[in-house]
Amino acid sequence: MLPAPSSTHIHPTMASLSITADPLSLIPTFPNEDPSTYPPIQSGGSLILAWQIRNKRVLLVGGGNVAATRLVHLLSADALVTLICPPSGLHPETAYRLKTHETRITYIPRNFEPSDLSSIPSISLVLTAIDDPVASTEIYTLCKSLNYPVNVADVPPECDFYFGSVHRDGPLQIMVSTGGNGPKLAAMIRRKVADSLPKETSKAIMKVGELRKMLRAIAPEKDEGAKRMEWMSRVCENWEFEELAEMTEGDMKILLEGYKDGVVKRYKEVKLLESVRSGEEEDDRREGKPGDA
Repeated sequence: MLPAPSSTHIHPTMASLSITADPLSLIPTFPNEDPSTYPPIQSGGSLILAWQIRNKRVLLVGGGNVAATRLVHLLSADALVTLICPPSGLHPETAYRLKTHETRITYIPRNFEPSDLSSIPSISLVLTAIDDPVASTEIYTLCKSLNYPVNVADVPPECDFYFGSVHRDGPLQIMVSTGGNGPKLAAMIRRKVADSLPKETSKAIMKVGELRKMLRAIAPEKDEGAKRMEWMSRVCENWEFEELAEMTEGDMKILLEGYKDGVVKRYKEVKLLESVRSGEEEDDRREGKPGDA
């Protein structure tokens, strides 16, 4: 359950100020400030997040087609799901997920009861996907009274969050949301975005992830954070997607040799060095130098 905000909480900085002080009068001025360089605020949007619900409990009420879609998203995020629905209301896909993911899904074969919200421990969020507006609103009202984030399918006013149209390719996830205005348009836009991506995008992302892990191993210090980010950004900018996707462990080691001095070698330079070193190693093996197996 989400904790209710405390009305007595005082920010530590504000606690030391006079209660008669105008907070705005304490804001420093910046003579060379150019507000035109700041992004404009577009109100009315949603806060787009990648919500980490791995091993967290999610209550899903309903078992039809929409519930089956919700279940795919939840299982893909490694959530622990409690699904409440009479057996007669199960979609074939939902039934299949129940049988093949029994360690992740707890199935309660009946209609929702208000006591479920208190008897099921550690609920992180609630999703409803049932064809009963009255029952859906009742669940929504109960969830709000308990501070549970809730999504009522196809009823935007009764949603704390929306499910956008998602493209998934390995580690890559892209979500398109229209804020509940046009789900079909969101799906069409998502397909256009996905079709425009380079074919090797997913593989490139995985390779970059491996390089980041190797970089953290040689420069784990917290004060290296900014330098690590800047160096990795330059690698991503200087290498094409196809080049990143083809990156070998040997390429990564050669790249990392330049990290200390802030050097990012280009793809062709790295491949040339790798080829030269491979040739030297082959010569050493032929000559039978000690240390070569």
